[in-house]
Amino acid sequence: MQRRYDIDLLRNLGILLLFPFHAARIFDVWDPFYVKNVAPSQGLSWLVALIAFWFMPLLFWLAGSASWYALRRRTDRQYVGERFSRLFVPFVAGTLIVVPPQGYIATRMPGGEPGGYLEYLTRFFADFSDLSGYTGAFTPAHLWFILYLFVFSLIGLPMFRALIRRLDDAPVRRAMGFLSRPQVFVLLFVPLTAVQALPAPGGQNPFYYFFIYAAGFLACAHPDFEGMLAKCRFPALLALAVTVPVWVWMLDHFGNLSGFSPAAILFTLLRTLNVWLTLIAITGYGLKLRHVRPSWLRYANEAAFPVYIVHQTVIVVIGWFIVQQDWNLYVKFAVILISSFAASCLLYEAAIRRLAPLRLLFGVKSAPPPRAKMKGT
Repeated sequence: MQRRYDIDLLRNLGILLLFPFHAARIFDVWDPFYVKNVAPSQGLSWLVALIAFWFMPLLFWLAGSASWYALRRRTDRQYVGERFSRLFVPFVAGTLIVVPPQGYIATRMPGGEPGGYLEYLTRFFADFSDLSGYTGAFTPAHLWFILYLFVFSLIGLPMFRALIRRLDDAPVRRAMGFLSRPQVFVLLFVPLTAVQALPAPGGQNPFYYFFIYAAGFLACAHPDFEGMLAKCRFPALLALAVTVPVWVWMLDHFGNLSGFSPAAILFTLLRTLNVWLTLIAITGYGLKLRHVRPSWLRYANEAAFPVYIVHQTVIVVIGWFIVQQDWNLYVKFAVILISSFAASCLLYEAAIRRLAPLRLLFGVKSAPPPRAKMKGT
C-alpha cells in the first residue's frame, strides 16, 4: 500500500504552526496563559483566533487518517503496542518532566506565589483545582492532545477494525457512497456542533475531537471520499471567504459567545462550519501532495513528535525572560518565535535523537544500526 505523503506534510505543517500560535498566546487578549506580556497585541490576538479554530482539528483528522493506514499494515496487538510506546509513554514522561516548568513560570508572574522549583513540584502533583495549569495547578498542558490520541486509538480500534473487515459488504458500500456525497458530508458539521454541548474536561471536548478523528479515518476508507474532497476543496475555500469574516465580525462585536442563547448557538454553528470547511479545503488541496516526498520528510516525521512535546515549555520559559525586556512588542514576538523554534530543534537533535533513553521516553523509533565498516578502513 503506497504511503500518503500529504498526511505527513500536513502534519508537519500543523506542528510548525504551533510555534507562532503559542508564541502569540503570550500577547493575546482572549484567554489566560502561563506567561503574558503586560501590553497585549490586537494583531497577534487575531493571529491566534484565525489559527486556533482549525489547526488542532486538522491534527486529529490527520491522526485518524494515519490510523487507517496503520491498521491496514498491523495486527491489533501491534497497533496497540505501538500506540502505547509512541503515545502513552511520552505522555507520562512529558507530564512528569516537560510540563511542570510551565506551571512554575505561571507562579512567577505578577500575583503568583514564587518559591523554589522543588517546593513547587510538591504542589504541582497535589493540586488538581485547575487543569488548564495557568494558575500553577497540575495540568497535562499541551500533552492533552497525546492523551486523547491514545484513548481514541483504543476506543476506536473495535469500530475501525470492524469497518475494515466489512468494506466489501453491500450495506457498507452504500453507506460510504451516501456519506461521501458533498452535500451530506458538509452537513456533518451539524452533529459536530451538537457534540460540543457534552462535557469538556480542562476545556478540551473529547467527543468533538473524536468525531473529527473518526472523520479522518473515514476519509481514507473509500476512494469516493478522496474524489469528494478534491471536488469540494475550491467551493469550500470560496465559502470560507464569506463565513470566516462573518464569524470574525461576531467575535469582535460580541466576544466568544457560549451557552444556549440564539446568538451563542448561531456563533457556534458558524465557527464549526468554518472548522469543517477548512478541513475539507486543506485536506482536499493536500491530495495534490500525496505523491510528493521531499528529501527532508523522513527526518521531519521523526522530529515532529518530540518537538511537539517540548515546544510549549520552551516557548513559555523563553517568553518569561523576553516579556520582561523593554522592547517593541513585535520584536519580542519575533525573538520568542525564532529562538523557541531553534531551541526545540536543538533539543531534539542534540539530546533526544542521540540518547537511547530519551528516544524511548519521547516515542522516537529505535535508531537504525550503524553501517558496517568496509574492509581496509
